[in-house]
Amino acid sequence: MATDTVAHLGVELGYRFFSSVLEESKEAQAIHAHLVEVGLDPQPERSHLFNVFSPDSLKSVAIAITPFVSEDLEREAGMSVSQGGHAQAVIVEMSNRINISAFTHIAVSDGEVVTSRHSVKELARGRPSASVADDHVRAFAEKVGKVKAAAPLVEIEARQTRSLASVAYNSLFGDSFSETVHDEREISALRANTNIVAQIGLFVLFRTEGSACCSCSCSCWGSSSCSTSSVG
Repeated sequence: MATDTVAHLGVELGYRFFSSVLEESKEAQAIHAHLVEVGLDPQPERSHLFNVFSPDSLKSVAIAITPFVSEDLEREAGMSVSQGGHAQAVIVEMSNRINISAFTHIAVSDGEVVTSRHSVKELARGRPSASVADDHVRAFAEKVGKVKAAAPLVEIEARQTRSLASVAYNSLFGDSFSETVHDEREISALRANTNIVAQIGLFVLFRTEGSACCSCSCSCWGSSSCSTSSVG
C-alpha cells in the first residue's frame, strides 16, 4: 500500500526542513518569490514534512509541503520542497471559498520559472471528480506537455502521490489558522475537494516525470505541491 511507504512526520520538522531547503535552494527561492509576487503569503509554520520510500530504488526522500494564502481566500497555493533542493508549486483558484475551479502548475525549467494554468473541467473532461482515473490524468498532462526539470533523486509512484496530496491537504484543516477562517460547514465542503487535489498532484507527477525531471513520481519534488494550501 502507498500509505506504508509515505510517512507523515508532522509540522515541527516541516518548518525546520522547509526553512533549511529555502535558504540553500535557488529553485525553491525562485518559486517562493513568484508566489509572493502574485500576492500569496507563505505560512512556513504550517509546513508538513513527509518521508517517502521508493520501492523502485529502495531509497527515501524527505518532502515538505508549505501553504500560501491570499488575503481574500480566492487563491491558495501549496509549495513542495524536497531533499536536494527541488521545488514545485500549485496555485488553486476558489469559487465561493470552497470549490476549486482552476489551478496553475509552477516549476523551474532551465533556470526559469514556468507556469501552466488549467481549469478543473479540463482536468476531468466532464467526468465526476471521483471517477477520473490515473491514465486519464496522464493523457491530459502529456497533451499539455512535459516540463524539463532537474534529474530525479528517487522514483515516486502514482499511489504515493495520491497519498501525499490527500494527507497534506486534509492535515491543514485541523490547525488554528483553518479554524479561524472557515466554519465547520466550509471545512466539510473543502474536504470534499480531496479527489480533485489528488488529481492535480498526479498532473504534476505525469507532467514532469521522465523528462530529466523532478516531481512527484520521478523525483524528490513530491507533486504534493499539488496538495494546495487547503485553507480555502
